[in-house]
Amino acid sequence: MKFSSCIVLLFFAFTSLGFAHDANKAFFNIQQKDNLVEVKSEFPWSIRNALLEAYPELEDSKRKADFDAAFFDYVKTNFELRNGDSILKLIAVDEATHNEHSHANAFVFLFEGNAFDAIKNTMMFNVYKDQENYHDIFAKEEHLKFVTSPDSPVAVVQSISERNGGNSIITGLIVVVFCVFGVFLWSQRKKL
Repeated sequence: MKFSSCIVLLFFAFTSLGFAHDANKAFFNIQQKDNLVEVKSEFPWSIRNALLEAYPELEDSKRKADFDAAFFDYVKTNFELRNGDSILKLIAVDEATHNEHSHANAFVFLFEGNAFDAIKNTMMFNVYKDQENYHDIFAKEEHLKFVTSPDSPVAVVQSISERNGGNSIITGLIVVVFCVFGVFLWSQRKKL
């Protein structure tokens, strides 16, 4: 009897380890696609609490359209892709299909534009003081990772457009410097 009880307890202990998301953690995969930036997001069940905290009038609503509109505004207010002083325009927030975790809430955010140098992500900070938002940015062959939290809600990244053209600019500057140096040496030699 003791052995079977231990097995049942171990079964419940191990099955709950890998399946539930922490209520205070969200995940974001950010990728450039032509003239759009696509953000695939995954939230725990507690995203509903964050939405209700931000929009208490939803408590009495039964309409999905009300929740969709409020969530779009919540994303627009709390998730920004910045390029210098401007903010990329949020054009769509769509519910995504569940690939891995059926209990997670998955969404895709689409932003107009293709270059950004900072990300502000305060999603779910209104519910959890220890919220952590994990980000993966995929740009060509590069992969950047960082976390935003209430202590650090903005992450500065090198502009994706600078990253793509930076090598050719540096190479061009090196060529110009060598040419100027060569002309300088040639003119000095002619004087002698």
